[in-house]
Amino acid sequence: MTKTERWLNLLAFLLDHRRPVPREEILSQVEDYKTDWIEGSERSRESVRRKFERDKAELKELGVVIEPLKEKIVANHSDQEVEAYQLKPREFYLPYLKVVPPLRSRRGGQGVRPEARPYFLNEVALASDELPILRRAAERIAALTETPLGSAARAVIRKLSFDLPEANVGAEERAFPAPSTVDQQFAILRQAVEQRRAVQCRYYTIRRDSEEKRVIEPYGLMLSWGHWYCVARARERDALRVFRLDRMKNCALIEGEKGEFAVPKNFRISSYLNRAPWELSDDKPVTARVRINFPQSRWVIGERLGKVVKAVTDDAGSEFEFEVRAVDAFVRWLLPLGNQVEVLSPPSIKNRLEEARAQLRAVYP
Repeated sequence: MTKTERWLNLLAFLLDHRRPVPREEILSQVEDYKTDWIEGSERSRESVRRKFERDKAELKELGVVIEPLKEKIVANHSDQEVEAYQLKPREFYLPYLKVVPPLRSRRGGQGVRPEARPYFLNEVALASDELPILRRAAERIAALTETPLGSAARAVIRKLSFDLPEANVGAEERAFPAPSTVDQQFAILRQAVEQRRAVQCRYYTIRRDSEEKRVIEPYGLMLSWGHWYCVARARERDALRVFRLDRMKNCALIEGEKGEFAVPKNFRISSYLNRAPWELSDDKPVTARVRINFPQSRWVIGERLGKVVKAVTDDAGSEFEFEVRAVDAFVRWLLPLGNQVEVLSPPSIKNRLEEARAQLRAVYP
């Protein structure tokens, strides 16, 4: 019998008992202990005791703690107190994962009554619409292959795949369906892409904090960073632009010849996929050099954002270079990082970030 088999036998034996089990009972009933314990000499019994102690120590290093109870129990109706051991499933097993309907679909917003689990295991309830987000987050952390978090996330993914097969959502479109607030815009823009029809709409621009009328020629739709975008030619500027659907409203197809357009033969929506928000533009890129402190720097590396130009600084952070086409989007991404980020160059982006911080402090003094 291998050591692993012996460990599994020991753990299965303890988990099968809901009461503390004396050491002598363990050694006389668990395979690979019991033969030498029952039939062997005193020397063989001592060897079994040492083997049991080694097994406990090695299992403890793996996170399975088998410690004697603080209280002794009385064995064989005598006054002799002996060591006893117990593994409680509630403490030994990971929580049982359960999928419940989304909160908004439950009557009165009430939770679902948990079912009784074997041995009273802990239970974690997940809404069905949370699973894709959880899966995607775990995959991003798992990409940090050189960190403890990465290996832990890979273990989480294995558990999710076993306990919740429905968490394996596959295509990104299934992970982030169009929210209800953009359903109407999405339907019209999809029709426009298929029929090559121009669209007029109202579009909110964050930089100018204003809503303007736009006429666009939709070339394609894509999903990026959890948001739906439309890559289109803006007729007013005679240039390709990327529009976020949740900033559009009152979309309508333009009928007749005025609504007709042709997509350039060299256009490929795939060239826009997997870009960061600050790359979603055809403007000339500006190289921004940014210092990001640890641990946020590890997250940026794990997300494969930017280019590391100085891997480790004095405070264990990193310096990155980003090709920025949309400065506003880049500044909005940096803003939540607070004082953990410093723009080294160019001065224009550094100043823009400081302006955004000042505006934020004015709103939240």
